[in-house]
Amino acid sequence: MNYLVMDRASEAAANDLAEVRKLIEGMNALVNSQIQQQQAQQQAQQAQQHQLQVQFREYLSHNEQQQQQEATLIAATLAAVSQQHQHYLNVSSASTSPMTDPSNTNASTSSQREKADESVTDTAQEKIVSSHDAEKAEKANTNTTSQQHTTKAAPPVPIYSGPTPQTGVIVEVTHLTFNRVLYFQLAQDATIEPMLAWLRLSYQDVAISGMVLQYKGFDGLWKCLLNRDDSLRRILKQSMKGNTMLQMRVPREQDLLSSGYTDRRLLALTKTECM
Repeated sequence: MNYLVMDRASEAAANDLAEVRKLIEGMNALVNSQIQQQQAQQQAQQAQQHQLQVQFREYLSHNEQQQQQEATLIAATLAAVSQQHQHYLNVSSASTSPMTDPSNTNASTSSQREKADESVTDTAQEKIVSSHDAEKAEKANTNTTSQQHTTKAAPPVPIYSGPTPQTGVIVEVTHLTFNRVLYFQLAQDATIEPMLAWLRLSYQDVAISGMVLQYKGFDGLWKCLLNRDDSLRRILKQSMKGNTMLQMRVPREQDLLSSGYTDRRLLALTKTECM
């Protein structure tokens, strides 16, 4: 009887031990699964961080290239404006230089003719003295006449060449807050964004907005571009056709109000923000 009870107790203990082992194995499997999930998440995060770093480096490289291109464009524009300005100065200087006086030329020619006549007279007098001297005088008279014809046949020298055709529009931009003026050249198909980038860099003002950037119309009124490329191209075309300089300005709040703009959203865009 006692053996039977002990066997049953041993069997129950064995069953309990088996259940405990199953429970431990299940917990180990759960822990291993969680560890694997955490490792997978860490690998995914590392891969995502690596991808973000690569994208950030590409962005920095692209931004640096874009800044270099903008700097090159600025240098080329300044060189073109300087060359155009120097050309205008040369043309103005040449147009104000004194012309050759025709009366001076006629006086010189008359003097040469008088000298030739005197030479002929002297030659006639020398013929009486000696026939040998007469031949020398005749040769001298012939040389003088030949020099006169050569002088008359010389072609006139042109004073200056005409100006080259204009390839762009000279633009004057005044920053009314900083009281600074910039000059540069724009093509007819120019857009607003590159011009704004150059203005922000030149004035060191990152708050310059294409919405409130104003231009002076042919009616004398200041108007906002409202960040529209078609408006910029239209006024560039008109300035090119009229061969006039385009005047623009970065306005203050009071300048917008005096131009008739009362929208608070536009007035808020007149604030400056130095780099």
